[in-house]
Amino acid sequence: MKRTWKGINWLWFAGAFTAAYALAVGYTMGWWRTWTFLTTEHDLNEVGDFLAGIFAPIALIWLVAAVLTQRQELNETREQFRENQAVIDAQLATIHKQNALLALQHEQSLENAKKTYKLSLFDKRFEIYQKFVNFDNEHNHKDYDGASYWAMINLSHEASFVFDQSLADWFEDIANQINDYETFKQQNPWETGSDGHGNTVMLSNQRNEELGRAYLLHSERIRELFRPEERIERFWSYLHVSDQPLIAG
Repeated sequence: MKRTWKGINWLWFAGAFTAAYALAVGYTMGWWRTWTFLTTEHDLNEVGDFLAGIFAPIALIWLVAAVLTQRQELNETREQFRENQAVIDAQLATIHKQNALLALQHEQSLENAKKTYKLSLFDKRFEIYQKFVNFDNEHNHKDYDGASYWAMINLSHEASFVFDQSLADWFEDIANQINDYETFKQQNPWETGSDGHGNTVMLSNQRNEELGRAYLLHSERIRELFRPEERIERFWSYLHVSDQPLIAG
């Protein structure tokens, strides 16, 4: 029913009814008779009653038309409000989706940044690890000396920027052991003498044999720190870049 009466212009309907009513009254009562009554009747009460009776239906129909028109306008306003609300809801849903997408992109950006940083850190750590291995390989063919001490000190400083302090302290401890070994050699030099031809040579005696064993003991103690098992245990947790959790052992 609401859809049937929705498009009616009630004011036009009231106007049409007024015109038809006027014609009906005029035809029924007669135009000349009505005009004569209104212009010659001296009792104004009767004229007023006549006009009130004549115009009462017209007033009623216009009142009904006005109410129905207002009702139509109110319904249209409500429908427009519902349509606007539907548009707003759709826009809010779109905004929520966009926010969710932005949040997902932000999380992905953070995750990518973490992975990029992790790989960059891995490269720097692996470079120090390689220097550590090269240091060991180099000293397989020569003894430790003052240059060895400073090389390990520099490596300890580099490690302090990309590793935990514990690994940098371990490097420094190795450097200190090398320094102790160098100090021991300075305080306990080889005994030398002449070979009878004006050349200085190391004497072959018991003291030098004891010094040789002491030198070897010091150097082997240092080399133990470079064993593959030792360095893997120290470095593995820092060079582990898999997304899977690290399981000790």
